Amino acid sequence: MSKQRRHRDRRLTSNPTAAERRDAARIDRRKGDDRRTDVRVAIDLWMEEVRGDEVYFRRSCDLSEGGVFFDQSIPHAVGTKVTLRFGLPGTDASVQVRGEVVSAARATDGLGMGVKFTEVRADDRAAIRKYVDAIVARRGPAR
Repeated sequence: MSKQRRHRDRRLTSNPTAAERRDAARIDRRKGDDRRTDVRVAIDLWMEEVRGDEVYFRRSCDLSEGGVFFDQSIPHAVGTKVTLRFGLPGTDASVQVRGEVVSAARATDGLGMGVKFTEVRADDRAAIRKYVDAIVARRGPAR
């Protein structure tokens, strides 16, 4: 095999980033049963969740205009209403949304929670859309 061929093969099999590995795993797990319609992007972002008098800090793994998924979270019951507050990286935007837990706990490890946004101010929705569009333009969607 020529040196040029070996070099090209190495580039094609380079180690994927953590975000790329998570994306691939999510795609494999969710093929055929994904109900989401919005484009989502992989993101490693801490969000503040407020539920009544309780405050939780959740680490999100993907975000879309319509919701968020927390892959390493002990979930609330499906139907639980939450308020989420977060900043969007690289922007001055501070977002607050209301949402509802629509999926909870993967069978393999009991972790994971999907939240569908139910109340979003127009300026917050526009900030999320702009952020997601910028990520998609740079590296592609998480789907």
